[in-house]
Amino acid sequence: MGKLYDPERLRIIATICIDIARGLIVAGAGTARVEETVHHIGVSCQVPIESQVTPTSIVVSVGSDRPVTRICRVRARTIDLDKLVDLNNVSRQICNKEITIHAARLRIANILARKPIYSNTVIYWGQALCCAGFAVILGGGAKEIPPALLEGLLAQYLLVKLGHMPMFLCAFASAITTTLAASAIHFFIPEVELEPILLAGIVPLLPGLSLANAVVDLMAGELTAGVARTTEALLCAAALASGALIGLNMSSLL
Repeated sequence: MGKLYDPERLRIIATICIDIARGLIVAGAGTARVEETVHHIGVSCQVPIESQVTPTSIVVSVGSDRPVTRICRVRARTIDLDKLVDLNNVSRQICNKEITIHAARLRIANILARKPIYSNTVIYWGQALCCAGFAVILGGGAKEIPPALLEGLLAQYLLVKLGHMPMFLCAFASAITTTLAASAIHFFIPEVELEPILLAGIVPLLPGLSLANAVVDLMAGELTAGVARTTEALLCAAALASGALIGLNMSSLL
């Protein structure tokens, strides 16, 4: 039993838990899922673990008499399903005792340090193609596809350049800019319909994943994280709507 509660082993387990929790939150996982993952790691390692996870901070305490505590601040979140899958696989391997805690620690560090699987060029054109598809779905035709592609490139550029800002401010600035761009295209090329290209530039910015995670957290009883994510999603949606409205009003005055 002394080996199970060896201080060095507890420190390694605490580091594994805080790293995997931070990686999951940054990659877009829900807080309830992250706390469940940490709990399963503790059960597998036969040590008591308590965790408190929110979208912006993580606290993990490992051990009972003299617990080892790790605290982490999460300042930026994105969507990276590749890292999400790999981190979940590592947690399953730990729970199934297919990997040692030392090997898991190194593998988690490598996953977190790894660059995104897709290059910036692929991401830009993926966003552009999504916007073009939305333009067609929303009633546009062949003549709306090229402007929607430009809207997608502009929206992704703004997301990259304004990524350091809070999500709702980034959404607000992106909505104004894409609305002005769509209005300018419609002004110079009147045969291009405004509504499809305008909505095509805004729809990919909607906080669908944040709202879905908020519902999952609330259903799991994670009231703090659920309310925080819901507020963030509503603020982002309101910022998009107000940004589009201001952009339309500005374009009508020009």
